[in-house]
Amino acid sequence: MKPNERQYLRDFNKSPFLKFPFKENIATTPHKVSLLIQVQLGGIEEPTDKEFNQVRRQFATDRSIVFDRIRRLIHCVIDCKAYDCDSVSTRHALDLARSISAGFWEYSNLQLRQIPQFGPVAVRKLVSNSVATIAELGKMDTANIERLVSKNPPFGKKTRDIISSFPSLKLACEVVRRIAEKSKASPKIQVKARLWFENDKIPVWKDRKPSVTFMAETTDGKLVHFWRGNISKLEKGLDVRFTVEVSAPDDDIKCWVTCEDIVGTVKSCILKHNIPASEFPSAPPMTKSSNNTTIDAGEEPIADVDEFGTDGVEDDDMIAAINGVENTKSDYSSNDFLDIDEAELRNKSQGQKPKIGKVDKESIQDRDKKEIEVLEPFQMANGKWTCNHVCCDRQLLKNGQPCKHYCCHEGLDKPRKIKRKVSQLFCRPR
Repeated sequence: MKPNERQYLRDFNKSPFLKFPFKENIATTPHKVSLLIQVQLGGIEEPTDKEFNQVRRQFATDRSIVFDRIRRLIHCVIDCKAYDCDSVSTRHALDLARSISAGFWEYSNLQLRQIPQFGPVAVRKLVSNSVATIAELGKMDTANIERLVSKNPPFGKKTRDIISSFPSLKLACEVVRRIAEKSKASPKIQVKARLWFENDKIPVWKDRKPSVTFMAETTDGKLVHFWRGNISKLEKGLDVRFTVEVSAPDDDIKCWVTCEDIVGTVKSCILKHNIPASEFPSAPPMTKSSNNTTIDAGEEPIADVDEFGTDGVEDDDMIAAINGVENTKSDYSSNDFLDIDEAELRNKSQGQKPKIGKVDKESIQDRDKKEIEVLEPFQMANGKWTCNHVCCDRQLLKNGQPCKHYCCHEGLDKPRKIKRKVSQLFCRPR
């Protein structure tokens, strides 16, 4: 990508006719390649200013190189995906190959641009009058064609002669017979597809006879048949027979026929097999577990797991275990320990300060290195709130002497904000 091309590529990316615009900034070579392809297929008009002339020549050269290589790449994708029996990828790759060969998107009104002497203005006039396909244009008489595109005779007659050479394919499918299977496998049927064209003679489009592609797929995305040949083989009608293994009662068979290098020639049909569901192999039986969930018969049922991680434990067993723990006697009972708030009230009523005990000197020296989170302030017995001092409640300073802070003894009217971390030797229990 050259510097003088970036601005024009960014303008192309903003066009409403671009099918797949980029959300990120246009700055790489893949962006340029994709935009060159989409500008051509989307029929986007190029700028008319003089500064674009040099860029126009460069874009034309790059576009010819890209389209020459991408045709071979897409045909390689078609062959590989057809070998993998991937019908969805094969069908989309065929649509893209036709679009690139024709120069316009498939399934759009731009197929009218394939007719010689039909430019953007003529296509807009036809589309505004509800004419969006070549088949619809071919049903009109010469006077109406000239009236819609504002042309004089014999433009209508020449257009009719050109459209008469446009391939008009036809497709019909039917189930021939049911293939008997001894084992309990999925049923198989034999299908016959008949291909032909409605033209009076073999169609020749742009001085050559086009190639025809036929593919059949099931609704679950499996490619069951693929055929490619020249349209001259369809002159007297061509019968294509193939076998389909149906995997489910609701699976249908879809058949497609189209010319390889021309857009607007797709014909399709859906074939229903009408096989009863009783003839399909039955699925493994499903069993219900205790929590009303279905599981396969071949799988082992999974035990119920509650939110505490206990597996298969009944409520009666849990209650019995809890009662056993509560009735178990130990060396200590809850009455042997005095509540801390009650001890504080007793000390205050007796005029004594709570005893802390001996403090290790090494722990006092290392207290700056030990950082723990401060607990939230709580309400004291007198209705006030604890402060956030280090010596709160324990009344111990760095020198080992009890503190003389009023808030540590009597509390605060409102709780203070919490600090995330603080150097502290002791931690008040919740």
